[in-house]
This record gives sequence, C-alpha cells and structure tokens, in this order.
Amino acid sequence: MKKLLLVLSIFMSIQAFAVNMQSIRGNFGFVELGDSYSKMQDVLGHPESSYEHTIRDARGRAHPAITYKYKVDNSYYAITVVDGNIYKIDWER
Repeated sequence: MKKLLLVLSIFMSIQAFAVNMQSIRGNFGFVELGDSYSKMQDVLGHPESSYEHTIRDARGRAHPAITYKYKVDNSYYAITVVDGNIYKIDWER
C-alpha cells in the first residue's frame, strides 16, 4: 500500500510540473505539433540540451525520439521529436 501511495504521489507531482502545449512562440514565429525539426530550429534556434530515448505508440511499437530543452522568455520547454517531426511540447514550470 505504501508503494502504491508513493507511486501515485510521484506521478501527481510530475503532472503538476509539466503541461502539454499545442504550440510555442519563438523569436521568428510559431512551431506546433507536426512541424518539422528544421522549422523548430529556424524558429527557436539551438537547444540548451537534448537527450535520446524511445517512445511507444498506441500499438506498442518503439520509436526513437529526441527531446530538446529550450528556454524561451524565462520559461522552459521540452520538445520531443519523432521521425523528424514535433511529437510533443511540454511547458515545464
């Protein structure tokens, strides 16, 4: 029971600090879900950091992904790219 409560509390705290976004505004325009990696770099520039990992789709198949960390107007964003397109944008508080 204690382990279950611990897992639930960790999950809830993670959800409280990251919010899914549909788009993000950079200095030279907007990028949104489905846009290409090259457009993301044109609009947002170079990321502060990145890391590689895998994401599973609805059918359970693994896809290689790269998450890029950006700081835009004193806010932090994590943008995940799968197969050359933006898959997910998280605003990290």
